[in-house]
Amino acid sequence: MGHATMEWVYVGVVISLLTYVGAESWNVERIVEHAPADAKTIKVTGQQWFWTFEHEDGKQEVGELHVTKGVPYKFELVSMDVIHSFNIPDYTVLLDVVPGRVNTIWNLFDMTGEYLIQCREYCGMLHYNMKAKLFVEEPSAGTEQASSAQDASVGGSATEGASNNTGASAPAATTAAATLKIPQGASVQGNPSYDPDSLTVKVGDTIAVDNEDSAPHTVTNGKDATDPNMGKLFDTSIINAGDSSEIVTADLQPGEYPFFCSVHPYMTGSMTVQ
Repeated sequence: MGHATMEWVYVGVVISLLTYVGAESWNVERIVEHAPADAKTIKVTGQQWFWTFEHEDGKQEVGELHVTKGVPYKFELVSMDVIHSFNIPDYTVLLDVVPGRVNTIWNLFDMTGEYLIQCREYCGMLHYNMKAKLFVEEPSAGTEQASSAQDASVGGSATEGASNNTGASAPAATTAAATLKIPQGASVQGNPSYDPDSLTVKVGDTIAVDNEDSAPHTVTNGKDATDPNMGKLFDTSIINAGDSSEIVTADLQPGEYPFFCSVHPYMTGSMTVQ
């Protein structure tokens, strides 16, 4: 076989390999993006510096995501500001979240437990804090939505318990004894978190909570997310930008109660009940 012939053989082998690799790459991309027909859709929104999850039934979770074992999920990823990267390390889920477009990826979670969701693309000062918790749960006798409704909370407090503290569920005639404001820019670490950051009320008082910031926040009892009693005494649940909620102190004993935002844990304050 001549030298020229060998060169053409090499060229043919290289072309064949490149064609194979390209076809396999396309196939992998197709598998990743094309979710099963019965997959449930979850909209994932990345924003400096937290994750928001919206289920098909409209229920939202911030900083936590509850899914059911054995159910395929299609994630629609959008960004509100800069490029982020949606990553679930234990399930090898990784895809960029780009402003102005919707990227999709799907996965079926086959092991129950608590897992980490993080951002793998540097997105600013608090990139390191852009994390969330994924809870994979056993299928229940009811629907997945019913399970999500029970567990969709921030910081682990049940929605049912939190509903007692929301403005929407409060009687219209309720008069607040004090007002706690979340000022514009509170989500930026170093800015004032609550106004006032220390307030004094009496047992039985109702505190109105107004979110004047452009990001969602909570007022959750506890020093931080490691506090074993966090959210058990009061928790507004998510207060979206421009919305209001309330805290009722009827069941509290006199004393001092630290609180924080479960979306932005560096936001802290305290309430003294007399």
